[in-house]
Amino acid sequence: MVLKLPPSLKYARYKAASHVYSLDTDWLTPVEYLPYIYAVLGDIDLDPCTTERANNEFLKAKQIYTPKEDGLNIEDPWCGVTYMFPPTYGRCSWNKIRGTYRWGLHSGSNSSSPAKAWFLRLEREWKLRNVPEAIMYATNHETLRTCQQIWDYPVCMPKVRPYLIHGRTFEFSRTPLTWGIQKCAHG
Repeated sequence: MVLKLPPSLKYARYKAASHVYSLDTDWLTPVEYLPYIYAVLGDIDLDPCTTERANNEFLKAKQIYTPKEDGLNIEDPWCGVTYMFPPTYGRCSWNKIRGTYRWGLHSGSNSSSPAKAWFLRLEREWKLRNVPEAIMYATNHETLRTCQQIWDYPVCMPKVRPYLIHGRTFEFSRTPLTWGIQKCAHG
């Protein structure tokens, strides 16, 4: 027996995706998590995937990389205590010739979630001892399945869906596509 959902329910889970028009209008860290992030990390030296407006309003990291600077592919090492909430929408695919990720709202068949690509960069910087402590907040469950080394670090899963903040309008939503996960690495 095949269960057929009415169109209103079938597409309801994609409603949140309609708020994302480009890669720089993604969701931001839930405000209720900020005190916990500060309690664990203290002052935050780097947020490699944010916007100036979001950083000024919420996290207040000492150094940031915006989508224009492309913190994922930047050649400079990430340094210091790091917090990041990678893009929740879009895909990343590795370009062997350039040695960088191609990041966009759509990508090829060998693409993965942006959270996986950002985690792999964070892990590399941590192993190089450039990042002594970090928290990565992500809402993509695909990362847990496709990036097995993520299980080598502490994982926190909230009991209830967080209030995400839209990056362009700063409106709140409790309807993200997937649940949140947090990765912590302490040196």
